[in-house]
Amino acid sequence: MGNIKKMSTQLANMIAAGEVVERPSSVVKELVENAIDAKATTIQVFLEEGGLKEIKVVDDGDGMDEEDVRLAFFPHATSKIKTEYDLTRILSLGFRGEAIASIAAVSRMQIISSMTGTSGYQVTYQSGNKESEGICHANKGTTVLVQNLFFNTPARLKYLKPAKNELAAVSFFMDKIALAHPEIRFMLINENKTILSTSASNQIPNLMGELYSLEVAKNLLEAEFISDGVKGKLILVKPEIYRANKLEITLIVNGRYVKNYNITNAVIEGYKTYLPIGKYPIAVIYLDIDPILVDVNVHPSKTEIKISSETMIINQIEKTISETLKNSFLIPTRSIQRTYNENEGYQKVSLFEVPKPIFQEGKREYNKSIEPISEKEESKEIEENLSLKPQEHPSCKLPYMEYIGQAFGTYLLFQNSEGLYLMDQHAAAERINYEKNYELLGNPNQPTTDLLFPILLSFTKSESLYIEDHLDDFKKLGFQLELMSNQDYVIRSIPLWAKVDQAKEVIHDIFCMLIEEKKVEIIAFRDSIAKQISCKASIKANHALNQLEVNSLLEQLNHCKNPYTCPHGRPTMIKLSEKELEKMFERIQS
Repeated sequence: MGNIKKMSTQLANMIAAGEVVERPSSVVKELVENAIDAKATTIQVFLEEGGLKEIKVVDDGDGMDEEDVRLAFFPHATSKIKTEYDLTRILSLGFRGEAIASIAAVSRMQIISSMTGTSGYQVTYQSGNKESEGICHANKGTTVLVQNLFFNTPARLKYLKPAKNELAAVSFFMDKIALAHPEIRFMLINENKTILSTSASNQIPNLMGELYSLEVAKNLLEAEFISDGVKGKLILVKPEIYRANKLEITLIVNGRYVKNYNITNAVIEGYKTYLPIGKYPIAVIYLDIDPILVDVNVHPSKTEIKISSETMIINQIEKTISETLKNSFLIPTRSIQRTYNENEGYQKVSLFEVPKPIFQEGKREYNKSIEPISEKEESKEIEENLSLKPQEHPSCKLPYMEYIGQAFGTYLLFQNSEGLYLMDQHAAAERINYEKNYELLGNPNQPTTDLLFPILLSFTKSESLYIEDHLDDFKKLGFQLELMSNQDYVIRSIPLWAKVDQAKEVIHDIFCMLIEEKKVEIIAFRDSIAKQISCKASIKANHALNQLEVNSLLEQLNHCKNPYTCPHGRPTMIKLSEKELEKMFERIQS
């Protein structure tokens, strides 16, 4: 007798659950997507202990009849696809028909559904075995109850995170699915506390305000593109608001929240030089693609996809973001926050700090904000800020500003009818130099100049051998190196973009990149080289400028493609509105 045995259906479902159901958020994902496929307009998710104890998903969708409720618990039972043809043109979120059976195998699961809103049918399973079924009263739609997830699989149960972490994972998914379907009302309630409630307004700015904050909603940019049958809609948050990770770069393809490493990187590249190093944007990318060009059947979780026209889409996204930011007014407005304490009166708060609690002996006093601004006033102020007109010349991006002085030898002060502007002279000069150098470095054959006095470079023996193997690469960059001894070289000529006093340092920087990348290409190193030489060549802090130098700096910055940030993403200038200044001096009250 052979050794191969057909495993039981229950065991097969428990194994499948390991792929489909990893944690409570996986269960929520499958059930919410089923509700969306059922044309629900309101979807409510109720949790106990972050979903570890109980998950209940209630929708007002089409519902199921008695036979469908029974069949839903069987593996590969689905209403989404029926033929191989359907598999190549998937429009529904669910289609594999294995989620319900997998969840039922590792929990106690009940489905109650009604197509009429008068009577319905319920079926309950525990550990993959039917426990009960029968007619019951039910509202139109479907309610799914999942209790004690993984109670019969201890190995899986012990790897679940604490309830707080599991709740965070569910909340993260709910935010993403809400972005994918702004026309649906989503609610998330944990331990009778509402975590999320969207309005189903189908208006992206409203939804962004509900998910993030009013400040994010007021700083949105929108762009669209159509290319080779792909329609893209980009919701971009201005770079003055950013995150420390990539998690808020959201990709929605045909109404499905998915992940794609290359598209995420394209978004980051589009924001390049607009954000500080190590910071990432908030952006939502909506793509409508012919289903035949998208393979969503890559993994049981259905969050990974393959796109046949991915390279074109990547290039289009990066280009669209770059052009949108380039054509937008991006001077950040800073707010002065003052706080009030009953015992200590008004407290001075930094431009960039959030008020912190004040602690006193024996009791704890929290700061009270003075002069709160209503949402209407905030919206009006933002609109006024965005309506600032740049100077007359079509290539100018900054508003008209009058120079009034310099602070700390570092910050240039300007004013206009809208408020006070502070410019970081080093950041501004760095942006100007960066764009000039970046343009120069775009030439693959660099023009050079011979040095009257060659510059000596000393390397270790191993470094010298490495340099010798790449002399032609350095020559392409415009640096002619000549061996003088076993370990010493001299620089005979340099490219026009390099300064003599920086040549030695630039060579060492290129050498470091050469070791990391194994090759030297001017286009590949264009951005990093431009940043390095621009920083070194720019006006330093604590350097006094005369009126002519200030005028020249402002004029050049005004004609930059991106005058708002330095190449490393720091702002070149910030604005303090007249209203904020008047509040500081208590000339206006709430």
